[in-house]
Amino acid sequence: MAYTAITSLMRTIDQSMQLTGYNLQSFDEKLESLRAIMEKNCQITGHLEALTCLEAEIIELACSTEDLVDSESRKSFLEKNEITRKIDFWELRFKLKQALGHIDSAINKWMAVRQDSEVLRPKKLILSEPDENMMVGHENEFEMMQDQLARGASELDVVSIVGMGGIGKTTLANKIYNDPFIMSRFDIRAKAIISQEYCARNVLLCLLSCISGKIDEFHEQQDDGELADRLQKLLKGRRYLVVIDDIWTKGAWDDIKLCFPDCNYGSRILLTTRDMELAEYASSGKPPYRMRLMNNDESCSLLCEKVFAKGFCPPEFEQLGKQIALKCRGLPLAIVVIAGLLSKIGKTLNEWKSVAENVSSMVSTDLDAHCLRVLALSYHNLPHHLKACFLYFAIFPEDEFIFVDKLMELWVVEGFLKVEATESITEVAEKCLKDLIDRSLVFVHYLSFDGKIKSCGIHDVTREFCMKEARNMNFLNDNGGGNDQTTSCAQSMHISSKSRGRISIQHGKELARCRNNEARSIFLFYRYRGFEPELLRFKLVRVLDLALLRCFTFPSWILDLIHLRYLALTLSPGEQSYLGDDISSSLDIPLSIASLHYLQTFILKVSHHEASQYPFTLPSSILTMPQLSHLCLDWNYLRYHEPAEKSLLLKNLQSLSGWNPLFCTWSVFRLLPNLKKLQICGIEEDFRSSKDILYFRYLDQLEELEFHIAAPQDLPPGNHFPSLHLPSPGAFPQNLKNLAFSGTSLLWRDLSVVGKLPKLEALKLAYDACVGLEWTVAEEGFPSLKFLLLKRLGIRYWRASGIHFPRLERLFIKACWYLDSIPQDFAEIITLELIDISGCAQSVGNSAKQIQQDIEDNYASSIEVCIS
Repeated sequence: MAYTAITSLMRTIDQSMQLTGYNLQSFDEKLESLRAIMEKNCQITGHLEALTCLEAEIIELACSTEDLVDSESRKSFLEKNEITRKIDFWELRFKLKQALGHIDSAINKWMAVRQDSEVLRPKKLILSEPDENMMVGHENEFEMMQDQLARGASELDVVSIVGMGGIGKTTLANKIYNDPFIMSRFDIRAKAIISQEYCARNVLLCLLSCISGKIDEFHEQQDDGELADRLQKLLKGRRYLVVIDDIWTKGAWDDIKLCFPDCNYGSRILLTTRDMELAEYASSGKPPYRMRLMNNDESCSLLCEKVFAKGFCPPEFEQLGKQIALKCRGLPLAIVVIAGLLSKIGKTLNEWKSVAENVSSMVSTDLDAHCLRVLALSYHNLPHHLKACFLYFAIFPEDEFIFVDKLMELWVVEGFLKVEATESITEVAEKCLKDLIDRSLVFVHYLSFDGKIKSCGIHDVTREFCMKEARNMNFLNDNGGGNDQTTSCAQSMHISSKSRGRISIQHGKELARCRNNEARSIFLFYRYRGFEPELLRFKLVRVLDLALLRCFTFPSWILDLIHLRYLALTLSPGEQSYLGDDISSSLDIPLSIASLHYLQTFILKVSHHEASQYPFTLPSSILTMPQLSHLCLDWNYLRYHEPAEKSLLLKNLQSLSGWNPLFCTWSVFRLLPNLKKLQICGIEEDFRSSKDILYFRYLDQLEELEFHIAAPQDLPPGNHFPSLHLPSPGAFPQNLKNLAFSGTSLLWRDLSVVGKLPKLEALKLAYDACVGLEWTVAEEGFPSLKFLLLKRLGIRYWRASGIHFPRLERLFIKACWYLDSIPQDFAEIITLELIDISGCAQSVGNSAKQIQQDIEDNYASSIEVCIS
């Protein structure tokens, strides 16, 4: 975590240079060298507590230095006198030099203790043993893997099984390895466990011993090259099956793969790993098999197999057993841990009821001995920059599905990410998330209609480990207090770092305990009303997520939080109307919002049921905030039509949502040279009054554009009148890939303009985006479109052929109640992969099934059809 703290400090210094124009590059280079020291992986055998406490000291020093840089930079930025600014600059350099000296000294102490702790571990021969866990479920998967290994091409084939720790990869591999049919199929079988502490020599000795049936003393005396040569000669000319269990790195695979000759005898190698990228790298072209979690029946069966003799569960325990098994959420290792607990306690209903009522805490308690060891192995094997990204999941409530865009924005503002010159920070965040998914620590929950990851989550057992590690590292402050047993080292860390962690408020009573003035981030996951402002005066806070807190007006005390990087607020002005106050003034955002110079993400919403009634009034000074990257708003108006004179290029602004069409002007868009996502939102009158839509073409980096018209609440669906007239294709940004319309009441023929956009891949039409009963697609069609969503539209007839959508991959139709069918010519679209239908007439589903059948008959391929 010290690595992450130093990375964050480097990011803060970089922001300071952008804000003030000061040259602090030498300090950045010094920190780069210190970060390189912390980045080095090592195996520690002693002094773990001393090292952890020294790391906490480094983290605290880095955080304090960040606060220093922020405060001094802001003071200098506001200073008008040039001589005073020069004095401020030298004062900042002096203080920064002192602070880096303290960090350097702490790292030197850390290095000395680490060097004393690093010793060569004795080489240990790992002989694979049969897995004691019974294989319950996965019968179909077993048969599929069995068929893939025993049949198929004569060339050497590498098959991979991927999944999180404890999900049953080794159990499945062992069942395959010991299956009588597999045993009869292969001349030679051998297996070895790689594990995290990879040693090529041990793997070679293990495989040789499997083949010969014993450890040959002659082999012990040979070097690695001789062992590899001996193994290759034994396998050559034979049909063999080699199981490589728990492989962690590409380097380990590269080391041993040359030992496996391909003599076209149908030999196979079966790998198990937690890393999807590694599995794809090693596999022979076929996609790796990702292990699934157990279903309810399989979970109950495994629990019974482990607790009761012969797997027979007495009827009186059956219902309680089901409750306990289901709370293990399908993870075999968690079920085995609980089964071990149940087998040790007396088999009485009262004791089982106690376990059923407290199964979550029971699992977490016993995780120390079982699940935690497995998950800790995955965590400690993570690259340094991913550890903080993983621990961030501890902030969110249990079973919370986390929106990916928000998660990545938080990673960015926290300063976790190391950015290379050739990549944007968003690309780095996307790679980090993919890496965590590939390592089976995070799972994908929901994909958007264009196939992108929209939300994700972590398994409950994984979360238990994540929470423990986050608390011990002071990454997350534990406001619940008292229940978690911490080591003396962990306790000293909380003291030394002055609780500069993160606070996650998930219950109303927790808010009263949040009086820590030095918390780094505050998250509110509880809908709270009637708060006391002084409870939230965290002077050093950088992330403040109060989206679930209902405020009548913009809280003025937030303007004092000069370190803010992320701010999310929701205003609820309608509640104030009962008091007879002026609602319009309650939605005025103060001019001094621009004093939050470091703000990168600003989310400002009105309560959902009031969003189309009350607009914000924004000061034009919001366009003078240099660090702003994401601005997310509800319906709003600028206080001044033109930006203030001191407006500057907002080079960091990447996404802007809720922007009123009245202010889609050249004078605004010229300030946004790197904008990639834009949502235009307003009422019909705003769109009709806007005359400058042609200026969209100046946003040459724009990739996603959405038009949203907020419908008056008393207007029933389907009764809109056209209020948006699309310009020529040349008026749109030419890099546009995603386009969405909602409530715009376009005529279907207007979409001929959209089809001419050269790079358009995704089109979303929702909530009367287009009106009329019939959509006859223009001759030019949509030559580049891959993803299409139709939602809550009044369309009845859709006239189109496959020629109009030659590259379409995914089609979603939701709540189009009057639509009679999908054009049958869509069976000619050879790129089509998915048709997803919900809330439509049965005839729409029937037409989708007919398209699926036609594709199977005519092209010997298949598509997925989902109907609900």
